[in-house]
Amino acid sequence: MKVSPKLLVSAKAREIGAGNCYGRRAVAGVLLIVCAMVGTVFYQGCQEGAKMTVKPAPAKEVTAAQPVEKKIVMPAEANKPAAVPSVEKPAPVAEGGEPAVTVNGSVITEAEVDARIKPNLDRIARQMEPNVASQYAKRLRAQAVGGMIIERLLSDEVKKAGITVTDNDVNSKISEITAQQGMSIDALKSMLVMQGQTFEQFEQQMRKGLGYEKLVDRQIGQVDVNDAEAIEYYKENKEDYNTPEQVRASHILIRPDPNIVDANAAKAKALAKAKDLLKQVKAGADFATLAKENSDCPSKVKGGDLGFVERGSMVPEFEDAAFGMQPGQVSGVVETQFGQHIIKVTERKPAGLMPFEKVKPEIVKKLEEMKKGQLFRQYVDKLRAGAKIEYPAGKEPMPMRPPGPAREVEVAPAPK
Repeated sequence: MKVSPKLLVSAKAREIGAGNCYGRRAVAGVLLIVCAMVGTVFYQGCQEGAKMTVKPAPAKEVTAAQPVEKKIVMPAEANKPAAVPSVEKPAPVAEGGEPAVTVNGSVITEAEVDARIKPNLDRIARQMEPNVASQYAKRLRAQAVGGMIIERLLSDEVKKAGITVTDNDVNSKISEITAQQGMSIDALKSMLVMQGQTFEQFEQQMRKGLGYEKLVDRQIGQVDVNDAEAIEYYKENKEDYNTPEQVRASHILIRPDPNIVDANAAKAKALAKAKDLLKQVKAGADFATLAKENSDCPSKVKGGDLGFVERGSMVPEFEDAAFGMQPGQVSGVVETQFGQHIIKVTERKPAGLMPFEKVKPEIVKKLEEMKKGQLFRQYVDKLRAGAKIEYPAGKEPMPMRPPGPAREVEVAPAPK
């Protein structure tokens, strides 16, 4: 099961963008890929983000290569009540405190949930008002518990299926991801440290995710997308390929030193450093090298490169400066709420509709993922329906928000 980094970043940009160094645009692609691989984001995307419903294929068909339709018929399995195993046994309480939920007799503890959400809780505590942060934290916890239930079910199925993940599997996948992101292993390790994670934890998540990927491949297999489906999707979603004007920008960010109590003094120090770096750039110093050595943004691992950005994806001060330059130009020191920036524009793209042939591979991949996502949802729904999931009193899950408009893609039902 392959999940597009571009789609993931796009889907989560507004949610995590407030925490990154240059505005409302997200660059944590590597970590989002891992989240998707371990199942949480991918399943929640099927459940809430993608808003797809499934029309089972006619009985005579055995493949998932079906044309797009507009009829909606939910699978019967999705509405069945959860089956309760006939054998009752006491749930062992794992080390780490009281249970948050019990899945087929296996306890997920409050400590495990807390560990999962702590990095995000720390971030929102810094960025949101206390009452807003409290509400967000409740939702975050509910999503984490739901995701961990799915992970526990999938892990059990991986064991039952006798699926193994070798060190070579893990190393190959990490090499693939770093190549896609254009970074070295050392750069990846630096990014992980900045995100509060060790490389060993990353490897463990990768191993778990690859096990899930193998399981899903066994359960779902391959899906096909024909030219007619791709063309229809392109025609119905031309606005997605009518690209606005974009610039490719790099930057060096100097944040005020949080250890300096006097805010004005901290700001003055950051400004002085930024001005000194700007002098070095104008004197011929390599911009990417200075970014790697001095920038306070995670983009430093890529020489400050932010990729292509469009209007509305950055804070106004940054945006005005970036779109006011031509390729090769470097800005003066630009102040934003995040600190002092030095911006370099390397490319510009005019607005326009991308031709079908250029975006066809992306569309085909997206439709394949949509079909796999629906099949995966069916599979997970069956696992949940057959599981015994128990919540301690007062910790029952929050009701889900009603789904938004669905996009219907006809696929074959998941294997029984």
